[in-house]
Amino acid sequence: MTRIIPPYLQPGDEVAILSPASFPPTENWKHGVEVLENWGLRVRNAPNYLSRHFGLGGTDEERLADLQQMLDDPSIKAIFPIRGGYGSSRLLDSLDFSGFKTHPKWIVGFSDITALLCEVDRLGFASIHGPMPHNFCQKGGEAALKQLHTALFEGSTSISAPFHPLNRLGEASAEIIGGNLSLLSHLIGSPTFASTAGKILFLEEIGERLYHVDRMLLQLKRAGLFQNLAGLIVGGFTDCNEASLTIGKTAFELVAEHTSGTSYPIAFDYPAGHIPNNQPLVFGVKTKLLVNAAGVQLTDI
Repeated sequence: MTRIIPPYLQPGDEVAILSPASFPPTENWKHGVEVLENWGLRVRNAPNYLSRHFGLGGTDEERLADLQQMLDDPSIKAIFPIRGGYGSSRLLDSLDFSGFKTHPKWIVGFSDITALLCEVDRLGFASIHGPMPHNFCQKGGEAALKQLHTALFEGSTSISAPFHPLNRLGEASAEIIGGNLSLLSHLIGSPTFASTAGKILFLEEIGERLYHVDRMLLQLKRAGLFQNLAGLIVGGFTDCNEASLTIGKTAFELVAEHTSGTSYPIAFDYPAGHIPNNQPLVFGVKTKLLVNAAGVQLTDI
């Protein structure tokens, strides 16, 4: 499939913020809007961007209307969900991407936004797994924010990570896809996430008990998604601890176990996911992954 890369951003472009999953629990997102404005962008708030419906950022109808409006509007050049949480996948079957296909735009996010990123990947469009306005300005995220600007405005990627003892050395050049492990496990069997063959898969997680992590990794393995990869990037597995039902291995050790017998390069503890230094990953664009004794390099081709 020939991938379509949305136009890179320029000062003066209009971008949208909205809440397709949960609502922002604090006003930290306002600092994120200031960042976008300092980049020279004009920020439009979707009509229901601060709505609340139980734990969601509005009813399904409100969240769908906001996302559909911004997908359709040709003047919007990028969509920034304010945060993740839960709820994006509830919208997938009701979205109409015909306007988006005519006027592609960047969608930027992570966590629950994994569902939306995988959907636009299925349709053949690039997107960015990266920081969202609610966490743009957290301490320790400065380098990731700078790299996000570079990716959006210049289309360039150059990220280094230190050596990890579980790394598997090698080199791969392929498109990246993936995101939050819970979301990927949830999407298996749907059209949104059907194949990882020939791609670099990225995985991250937060707050799951280790036996849950094992179960989800096993689901990906049994579905064949660890076979025929070009490479694997394992990001942060934040606060993934043992439960009373112990499993006896760390999250990284579980990934290593379930990918044993394969030969592609694997980078562990890569700086992306639910961590302050959440480096952006451009999905749908061929990227070079180099894992050697010095560490990890991820660069555009």
